[in-house]
Amino acid sequence: MRIHGIHLRGLSAPAGDHPLGLDPGYTVVRLADAQSARRLVELMQALLYPASDAVASRDARGRAVLSLALRSDAYVIAADFARQRISLGRQDAKDGGYQALSSDPREIEDYALAVGLPPPDDFRRLQTCGLSAVSGDELLPMRRESRSAARAAALRPLTPAKPSPDAAALKRVAERARILADHEEKALALAQERAKREGALERALAAARSGRVRSEGRLAELRNTDAEFTQLQRDHEATLGELEKHAALAEVVDDFDARLTHFRALAASRDTERQAIDETRAEVLAERARLRAAPRRQIVPIGLGLALGVAGAAAGAVGVPLGYGLAALGLLALLGAMVMARAAQSQLARAEALLAALRVRERGSERRFETEGSQIRGLLISLGMDSVESLAAAVARYGELLARSQQETRRLAELGERHGSSAREELAQLERERGQGEAVQAVRAARDALLALPAEIPMPDLPPLLPIEPAPPEPEPPLESHAPPEAEEETPREPLGDLVERPSSGPAALIEAVSRLLGRSEAEIRARVAPALSVYLRALTGGTFTNARRADDGGWVFRGASREEQPYLALPDRERVLVCLALQLALLEALSGERRVPLLVGPELPLRGEAELRAFARALKRLSAVIQVVHACADDAPFAEHAAKCLAL
Repeated sequence: MRIHGIHLRGLSAPAGDHPLGLDPGYTVVRLADAQSARRLVELMQALLYPASDAVASRDARGRAVLSLALRSDAYVIAADFARQRISLGRQDAKDGGYQALSSDPREIEDYALAVGLPPPDDFRRLQTCGLSAVSGDELLPMRRESRSAARAAALRPLTPAKPSPDAAALKRVAERARILADHEEKALALAQERAKREGALERALAAARSGRVRSEGRLAELRNTDAEFTQLQRDHEATLGELEKHAALAEVVDDFDARLTHFRALAASRDTERQAIDETRAEVLAERARLRAAPRRQIVPIGLGLALGVAGAAAGAVGVPLGYGLAALGLLALLGAMVMARAAQSQLARAEALLAALRVRERGSERRFETEGSQIRGLLISLGMDSVESLAAAVARYGELLARSQQETRRLAELGERHGSSAREELAQLERERGQGEAVQAVRAARDALLALPAEIPMPDLPPLLPIEPAPPEPEPPLESHAPPEAEEETPREPLGDLVERPSSGPAALIEAVSRLLGRSEAEIRARVAPALSVYLRALTGGTFTNARRADDGGWVFRGASREEQPYLALPDRERVLVCLALQLALLEALSGERRVPLLVGPELPLRGEAELRAFARALKRLSAVIQVVHACADDAPFAEHAAKCLAL
């Protein structure tokens, strides 16, 4: 359980609007005076138990809203004093929805009890302190006198009782009490020994963790370096394998761009020259074809010249003068045909010569391309590539691999200096010593020592009780007779345990309340509270008392470093209040794992002086580590310096 806060609005005192948010640990609320501080604590207690404390009638005006967490949900208890009404609402932690539960004080109190709050009387006894200057017995004179007489009787030596018929039964009872006291002593010793060995185990674990953190840090560093070195070696080997596959690119990777540009220029020049040669060759071939067709066209002039020559010769022979003219024309035609044939042959020879020159030029261009671009062409052939673009991509990839290989080489050199043979030997040694260190052996020894303790002290066999016959009543003395005081002391006395009345706020009542709440035996409660009780006793009593145990008669006996054992009822009133307060805080701390209910501290504390106040403030700070502490006071010094949160009204 945790109280988130309380909102006071329009009350008679304190007046005004006061939303108070409380810390989960130790919260100090400073008010104007002790009465206001007491009223605030009582109001919070009344809101938790509205039926038992009649919260609606505590003021005539204003509202008070208490918000708290029970289990997994948030609850709000609101009291409207002007309307004399009180209500309980729940806010779900998952969806944040608000649901009104009840406006009946009895139902609200029953619901609070059902979700984990202790009964009202147990809450006042265990979860509150500092609400009264003196206990209830101290306010009644007849109780105070009877307790003083019982304390004086406890300090007097017991006189042996006269033998009686029920002596055997009383002896059995005494024997049972002795056996139970011995069992409780053994249980307390076992609890203290277990706490001691648990502390030794915690210290061994802390030392092992401290040493292991250092060794584990170094081991992790060496492991990471070794893993990085190994992985880097693998990556470097893979990179070298890729470079080996394209080793032919190593010669051209540096000036490949210039070589590629020159190769592309050669290819472009070859293509341009080849195109020009092809065009010229086409023209020459066309001209050659035309010239080769010229002799067929010259047959006509030759035939005509021959015919005219023959005709002219024949005509001249017969004496026709015109015939000689025709013969001359025929001769001229033959000469013209011969000249034309000669010219055609000359042009045809030039065409053949030009074609031969073109072939030489073409072969020269190809030879120059093959010579100057042989390295690039060889790379294309050796790598099985068919384009310069794929070769350029391969060269770029080769350059990346080469840069990566150089970077990996540098990193390997750096790691080789850091992770040399000595580092690898250190790693192997740390691996071997990881599970065999001295700290690990100490932890194992402490754990074995703790496990060697028995789980519990078995309950001894108790002798059966015999029925005790009641003693016959003693005759009452006459009214007029007055026995002297000495005669009263000479009468047989009953055992001290039968004379002692358990106070409602004494150690026995506190142990009984916790045993009833948790459903555990009182012996188990005493065993569990013993380690914390010694701490709070030493703090609150200033070292006067350091330990406590249960006496044979069932009462409590307290002892210190410089004081002998004293029963609880033999202590002065102030020391009884202090040891009860120490026991209350120790019980709340020891049993916080099963029930966590806030402690409400009022202003009326049985403390004197600055030293006791500071000791109590430190005790509350220690307790606030396991349960919530809300402290209302009129003067927050010296509590404010130890509190997690300080508020003022």
